Amino acid sequence: MKPSQPKQNAQVTSSTRSSIPTTSASPLPPVDYQLLLLSLAEDYLAAAHGQGSLKALVDRKINMRHYYKLVATGLSCLEVVLKRFKLQPQMEANVRLRYASVLYDETKNMREAEQTLSEGIKLCDRYRLLDLKYNMEYLLALVLFEGSPRASLKFLDGVIKTAEAYKHNAWVYGLRFLKVSLLLKLSSHQDVLSALTHIRSISGFAEQSGDKAILALASTVEALIHLRGSTSAESIEQAQRALAMARSLQLDARVASIPQVVVLTNIVDLACSLQQCDSSQAVNKMQAMHASLESQSDLWHPEGTLLVPVHSQDSSRNPGGHGLVRRSSQGLLAITFHWTPWEDIYALGFLLSSIATAHKNTSDGLKSEQMLKEGIRRLDGNNENVPVLKPISSITSRHMWRQNLKRYLQTHLVFALCTRTAWKAAQEGLQELQDTAPSSPQDLELLDLLIQYLDGVIKQGIGHLDDALSIFQRPHFSVTSVTATMSQAHLELAILSTFNSILIIRNPSHPSHHLLPPLLTSLEPHLPHIKISKPLTSAYNLILATSPNSALPTIPKTKQYIHTALSAAKAIANNQLLCIALSLMSDKFFKGVVGEQSEKSARASETMARKGMDALWRSVGAGIVGDTMELAGRGEEAEKMRDLGREIARGLPEGLVQWEDAAREDVDMR
Repeated sequence: MKPSQPKQNAQVTSSTRSSIPTTSASPLPPVDYQLLLLSLAEDYLAAAHGQGSLKALVDRKINMRHYYKLVATGLSCLEVVLKRFKLQPQMEANVRLRYASVLYDETKNMREAEQTLSEGIKLCDRYRLLDLKYNMEYLLALVLFEGSPRASLKFLDGVIKTAEAYKHNAWVYGLRFLKVSLLLKLSSHQDVLSALTHIRSISGFAEQSGDKAILALASTVEALIHLRGSTSAESIEQAQRALAMARSLQLDARVASIPQVVVLTNIVDLACSLQQCDSSQAVNKMQAMHASLESQSDLWHPEGTLLVPVHSQDSSRNPGGHGLVRRSSQGLLAITFHWTPWEDIYALGFLLSSIATAHKNTSDGLKSEQMLKEGIRRLDGNNENVPVLKPISSITSRHMWRQNLKRYLQTHLVFALCTRTAWKAAQEGLQELQDTAPSSPQDLELLDLLIQYLDGVIKQGIGHLDDALSIFQRPHFSVTSVTATMSQAHLELAILSTFNSILIIRNPSHPSHHLLPPLLTSLEPHLPHIKISKPLTSAYNLILATSPNSALPTIPKTKQYIHTALSAAKAIANNQLLCIALSLMSDKFFKGVVGEQSEKSARASETMARKGMDALWRSVGAGIVGDTMELAGRGEEAEKMRDLGREIARGLPEGLVQWEDAAREDVDMR
């Protein structure tokens, strides 16, 4: 109902009308409500996605109620267009795709998304809108995967066969890469093998078609899958073989122009050396990784989006500017990948670099720790500059990834502090980790297991042995409860926890000493795994060399155990294991012996402990050197070394000193 006009304006005389100049007013064009609603939908969604930075999201300064109200309004606009207007086929297909993608990204209404896409696929079939159809099928596979992963994979198989039959090469690559990513999410052994089969199919087809950029990416992903599936020597060898193929293509301009592929190749190559515990190669590869990160930063898309060109002939029609397959700036068909942004990859590089240099942390100005701190600083500082321009689910996923990476950096930092017996700083770091941990994790992830194990290590290091033992004997750290689905990292933590338990109860006066033989026996089924890991091999042989079990400590066997431990520790440049092995060798074979060799052995262990900044073993080493000098008749020098050892011991945690005193009294009584 329109408001009535004022009377004085309505009563206009004829003479007055004739004196008013007339203007030729052009009629307004009719309103295009379709276009108006579509524009409003995009405006509402853009307003929702532009409310602030990642930091604002983390600090909960984004009004989520307002966010979802904007999204719901945008969806309503799209829904009205679909239901109230007769659209051109291509326009309707585009609107359906947009509507379904928002439903998938922003809601849990997968049934509505599936129905919308199914109707859209029929429409595209009817009007031969091939690229829109493939984009819908790609999204439908993701929608189906949310409710029924196997149905999604079966559906993808049919789509891939169709694309192969019509020689739509770009879509064959894109859909196969999608299937690989979905199979890896399922993570069972059979699914990993299936993922390898598909990635090799991509490599074979790309090599045959001359798509070198696709071949380089597929080879690098294959190497990554090998490392993810197993850390055995065979898996690492297969990973390196795949990397060799990727590296052979890096001089090709089509591959060199894709920075993400070059950087990923260097990261996986470094990971291979870390798995092999090859410290010298790891340092060289770390430098190559950093060089590629620095040189390629300008070519990296701000949001991490990656376009991999397809050079082979493709019979599909010209795709649009959006979707999985699009035209690159060079006019080539290209596959779009969602990639990790450069800032996040750089922080990951600091984590890998710190692991590569951990063996010389104490002798190299604590550089490994500095890298970890720099990685944490970058993750904390970059949140302010990360705009929320995507669906909240995507931004939340990135935030969770960054938080997990930060926790890994913090965990490795605490391990580094433990290695040099900085117990107070380690306790503070552990407390911070525990404060940021999930409140009640139902399924323990690897990171949570690492933090629990770290808690036990710190308690053992400060002398709270009962508390430490209770952690190491938790069911998920038992080697007797190993299952076929348990990851190798979880298995290694269980083995390490058993090692720690043995070291705690090995003293015959310990109340749980009777558990020592069963614990040693429980490790026997896992000897093949222990033998392929040099750190585990060294630690295991040190435990055997010091076992009080009468069936083990014969002199030839003890020599063999210590020799094996020394050889493995030298091979991986592990100063801490070297220090312990040298101290044991001095105690077992040179105690009470006068001679140059005995003093060299004692001094070597003390020097190694000093380089490693290990207060406990430096105190032990000083005592051994003092005893050796006393026997050689150098009493004054011997007393100085013993005083040094006692002074260092006074700085040890109180609980550890009390435990050592009690153990010494027990030995004296016996």
